[in-house]
Amino acid sequence: MDPLKSAWDNAPTPDRDISAIIGKHTSPVLKDIRKQVILEAIGYSIFLIVYYDFFDGDKKPYYLNLLLVVSILCMLAQSVTGYVLARSPAVEYNLLESMRKKLHNIRKYALITIFTKILAFAGIFAFFLASIRWTQQKYLTLIPLVIIVGVQAYFQWKIWKGRIYRVKQTVEELNQ
Repeated sequence: MDPLKSAWDNAPTPDRDISAIIGKHTSPVLKDIRKQVILEAIGYSIFLIVYYDFFDGDKKPYYLNLLLVVSILCMLAQSVTGYVLARSPAVEYNLLESMRKKLHNIRKYALITIFTKILAFAGIFAFFLASIRWTQQKYLTLIPLVIIVGVQAYFQWKIWKGRIYRVKQTVEELNQ
């Protein structure tokens, strides 16, 4: 056992500073989130550039155009906020307190995300559905759209609930 212990003690250790590693934000998950935010930003930008001509924005009232633009910008801001939240390192020296703050921030972000997406979809639907002459059949067609948004919100909440649960479990384990 002594030769193994002395080999372990004499093994060279890489000269790495943990704060430098955290400062680089080189996590593969962060890279994926950053790619997603960039792709969403490009997609939303293209949509905002062409919607006025392609979707007859010039024929719709100003408030509907504003509602559509604000809805799209809210969705983009929500994505950027998620990236910033995921990127922000724990600033406390106490790991337990850092995890508690992270849990609190994740809970707030989850609620904001779900409500922002619902409101953004409502704004987008309002823009596209405002010029339709409504009949009973068209109202019946609208029902599945509302159900789809509701189901998406439910599954979003389930996903966030799982994430929150995992962080909460970590906090409870650290608390023991």
